[in-house]
Amino acid sequence: MQITVDAWDPSFADNPESPSRSNQAIVNAGVELEPADWRPVDAPASGPRRIVVVDGVRRIDARVELFEDGERWPGVCVSWAAGAVACDLDGHASPEAAVVEVAVERGLFAAVDPGADFGRYPFRKAESADPGELIATAQAAMAELEAKVSSLVTMDAELSVLDGPLRGRTRLPHSVGYIKSHHRSYLQGELNAVVERLRPGQRTPVFHLMSGWPRYTWYLRLPGTSSRGWAGIARLEAADDLSEEAAIALADATAASLPPLGSAAHKDARAPQNLTPIAGLERRLKRMLGDPRLLLRSVRAASLETGDGGPGR
Repeated sequence: MQITVDAWDPSFADNPESPSRSNQAIVNAGVELEPADWRPVDAPASGPRRIVVVDGVRRIDARVELFEDGERWPGVCVSWAAGAVACDLDGHASPEAAVVEVAVERGLFAAVDPGADFGRYPFRKAESADPGELIATAQAAMAELEAKVSSLVTMDAELSVLDGPLRGRTRLPHSVGYIKSHHRSYLQGELNAVVERLRPGQRTPVFHLMSGWPRYTWYLRLPGTSSRGWAGIARLEAADDLSEEAAIALADATAASLPPLGSAAHKDARAPQNLTPIAGLERRLKRMLGDPRLLLRSVRAASLETGDGGPGR
């Protein structure tokens, strides 16, 4: 097996997710209110006080090529990290947050086994050599680590907020997925207009989203920005196997507890959707990934030890 390492910055090709371009979503809007009765829902007077926020980051450290019997197989060396922050909403001046768990992993993702030790990047098999499949497999590994970290810290939480879609993490108690950006609207007509009428702290009624994989979902507007259109709107997800009453209770919990965690525009370009605990955790996790230049150097050294040379070496 011959292995070469691309000479250019691997981050230039990191395009993890493409927006969905599928047709109109399949929605059951009658979970909490009948569609004709849809209106903004106010937050309850009180909500959970102990919240755990979980997030993950990943980075492509190098792109490699594996050569065997005249065949070329692409691969990627990836680092990823996950962590959790516990937030105490009973803090006097502002919500208090503390990092309670972090973990870092690395891997070489490829469709074929290099057949030798690749330093700090153990082999992780991808189903195909398609570049998109390699990235998707790395993304799944990060989600798995997030779920592992979550399982260690969420048992004592009244609400667990997992950054990104909830898919693959639905068994965690009192958990919601938190989606900051919107590549499509799942609601049409008058239902979509309810989203645009939300005031800060208000949410839409819960609805059942059947497209792709089934889950409960709702929209919430965070404070600190315009109350028009989709400014400050986040979407949240809850597991499909919950009762409708349990999903609605989670929606109320998010409306009561998440608005105080919204970030400020002068501190974060993604404000207010990028919750303050998420922003701080992301910065820490990115530092924990290590120096990309040193890691790329280690990949090059490993490639020299695992083969007898090849094109581009």
